[in-house]
Amino acid sequence: MDRAARTHILGFVVVLGVALGIHYGILPFLVRRVGVREVPAYFLAVALVPVGLWLVPSFSRALARGAFEAHRRLLGKGGIYVRLPIPEPVRFRDTALMAIGPFAIDVLLMAEVLYLLGAADLRQLQVGLVAFPILLLAGLLTSLIPGAWLLDALEFRCITPTRGEVVRPAEWFERTLGPVGAVALLAGFVTLLHTSGYEYGQALFLLGLWAVRIFPPVLASVCVYRLVVEPRVLPGLEAWAAAAGIETRTSLPQVLREWAATPAPRDP
Repeated sequence: MDRAARTHILGFVVVLGVALGIHYGILPFLVRRVGVREVPAYFLAVALVPVGLWLVPSFSRALARGAFEAHRRLLGKGGIYVRLPIPEPVRFRDTALMAIGPFAIDVLLMAEVLYLLGAADLRQLQVGLVAFPILLLAGLLTSLIPGAWLLDALEFRCITPTRGEVVRPAEWFERTLGPVGAVALLAGFVTLLHTSGYEYGQALFLLGLWAVRIFPPVLASVCVYRLVVEPRVLPGLEAWAAAAGIETRTSLPQVLREWAATPAPRDP
């Protein structure tokens, strides 16, 4: 077991221990009922479902290719893609930041579904015929997110000479999946509860309640992605990028100087 794996396991155990301590040590004094049988269902739906899909290499590679194709069609017209791989260590703090995005999406999704179903209280989400499909839907939505993460790991750059623009395609997805986008989604969760008749203090309390229930399984799935899925999938994606004619360069200024030195075609 390497250092990154040990750090991730230790970090997850600490997060899980704190969450369980709050869930069973503090929440019973604040809410009427704290279910013991509910937590395994969260791990089953929110963690195991995405991990089970990610461990299929063809599925994960299809997510990355789909994210790339979406950017190329919508924002990359007239641009040229290159790869600028920069080795980075696998750090637990980066993994924890990555987990905030899917956590925020899952919580907001469940709140929206319950709002549409007419549920008056998010605490009514118990294990049952209604709860588990909602959790399963959240897990399926989480399983689509690594397309953006793999696009970032490939270190693509989209260069548009006509506009003098160099962008990271992954940045387009990070606006929603990154920490800043996640904060906006969590603010949407609080706003949704406020429009449903909750005070802001109650909405923030419910956000904390679902954080100790949902964040640990989401973090567990992202740890598995970082330690197992990404190293298995990246080599195949790098070969796909090379076959698609996407060059791998070591320096972006060198690429720009080469293109600047190339004479522009003359008008007929």
